[in-house]
Amino acid sequence: MLKDKQKMSGLWKVGLLTIALLFAFTVTSALGSDILFVIGGKDIKASDQTIKKHLEGRGFNVIVKQDKLVKTEDANGKALVFLSESARSREVNSKFSDVAVPVICSEPWLFNELGMTGQTKKVDFGRKSRQKDLTIVNPDHPLAASLSDNIKVSSKSFYMGWGVPGDNAIAVAALKKDPTKYTIFAYETGAQMPGKVAPARRVGLFLFRGAAKNFTPDAWALFNAAIDWSIQGTDSVAKAN
Repeated sequence: MLKDKQKMSGLWKVGLLTIALLFAFTVTSALGSDILFVIGGKDIKASDQTIKKHLEGRGFNVIVKQDKLVKTEDANGKALVFLSESARSREVNSKFSDVAVPVICSEPWLFNELGMTGQTKKVDFGRKSRQKDLTIVNPDHPLAASLSDNIKVSSKSFYMGWGVPGDNAIAVAALKKDPTKYTIFAYETGAQMPGKVAPARRVGLFLFRGAAKNFTPDAWALFNAAIDWSIQGTDSVAKAN
């Protein structure tokens, strides 16, 4: 019996050491990884600042660029391009449509430019006012962050971005009262999207103006899952804090 206990104790210690080493490797691999964060306006808004600080807290180096000044080549060498909802579609346009770098887009009016949806506003993409919740439709996918059913993502109502993606999309979450409009959806590298073949992973994320300041823990879990899934395989994944 004593030998069995000692054996179990030894296995437990080995398990803890393995987990610690994996965690250390994962966090270390994130340190110094660059994320290009494209925002609107000259000065970073409070909500965008919240996102920036969160990413930096997870070990990423966040390079902020104004939508008007950012260039396609700014994506070179980056682990990820994050297009904030504050970024103006007329300024960003198709700058990142063809980059072979993962892109997360929170500006619905850029979904069509990225080829992620069709071209018609309020039909293929748009926003819904007075939202606090969304519905997970694909709980088994990593982008669902192990969540299911109806999820409260904000303590205050906000405009929630949505898109109607193509047949090859990974649908993860939808508006609570309209399951045909997806608030989290994605494409694998090489997937045929409505507008083009995805040159790298693409994610449409519901995060709209000011929402991050009032995020719930579940919302941050979904946000972290979007980051991690997007850059998986680039040696830049940082696990959620």
